[in-house]
Amino acid sequence: MSINHFLNKIKSYLGIDNFHLVFFLVIVGVSLSSFALGRISISKTDNNNQIEENNFYLKNENEKGIEGEDFSTNNKEEKKYVASKNGKLYYSLNCSGANRIKEENKIFFASKEEAEKSGYGFATSCN
Repeated sequence: MSINHFLNKIKSYLGIDNFHLVFFLVIVGVSLSSFALGRISISKTDNNNQIEENNFYLKNENEKGIEGEDFSTNNKEEKKYVASKNGKLYYSLNCSGANRIKEENKIFFASKEEAEKSGYGFATSCN
């Protein structure tokens, strides 16, 4: 018995011709390669997206303080609102509008009153 005879015998039991066999192998190959490429792209993305927390408070024009002073001990209590130093509105930290502000332009406020004293208005999109 030759290998070709053995393969033809298996194909006859399964009822598969060459076209269907090639089609099946192409589908399996594309599926496996798509899965592998997806896994590779996720592992490279995860390594680049490490989050760094910035514990610096930026000085507002009306405030007296040291620019870049570290407030890491009271950081969680003080940061409730954020505004852009180039804008006119302030946002709560969980608002999607706050995510569009560049880190270097962010100014943090502990209360609404503090933000409004500095001349900022509340963003109506963050109710």
